[in-house]
Amino acid sequence: MREFPFIKDVYAEDEEAINRYEHYIWLSVDIDPYQMGQMYGLSVSKFVTRVLKRGEPYWAPYLSTLMSGGVDETYPIARAMEKVIGGVHYSPALPSELKLDKEMDISGYMVKPEYLPPDIMS
Repeated sequence: MREFPFIKDVYAEDEEAINRYEHYIWLSVDIDPYQMGQMYGLSVSKFVTRVLKRGEPYWAPYLSTLMSGGVDETYPIARAMEKVIGGVHYSPALPSELKLDKEMDISGYMVKPEYLPPDIMS
C-alpha cells in the first residue's frame, strides 16, 4: 500500500475468520511500527520493543497500544487505514466475481521481531 508503506501484510487468520460472521470479515494487519513512527513522528512503546527483543511477535487490538503517543495521535492513522482496507471491495478495478458481500475491517495489528531496527536489536 503506497499510502502506508509500514503495512507489511493484510490477511484473514484462516478460512473460519472469513466465514465466522455474516456481514464482516475481520483482517489482521502486520505492521512495522518503527517505520510508522518515523513517518508520523511517534515512538514505539518500550514494552513492545522488549517483547520483540525476546524474539516474540506482539499483537495489539489498537495502534495506540503499540505507540507511546496514545489514541489522539494514532486514531487518525488507524481510521485512514481502515478506510482504505474496507474500501477495497468497492474498487471498480476488482472484478465483480471477486467482490464479497461483506464489510472488511481490522481486527488487530501484529508486529514481528524481524521489524526491529538493527540499532535497537542489542
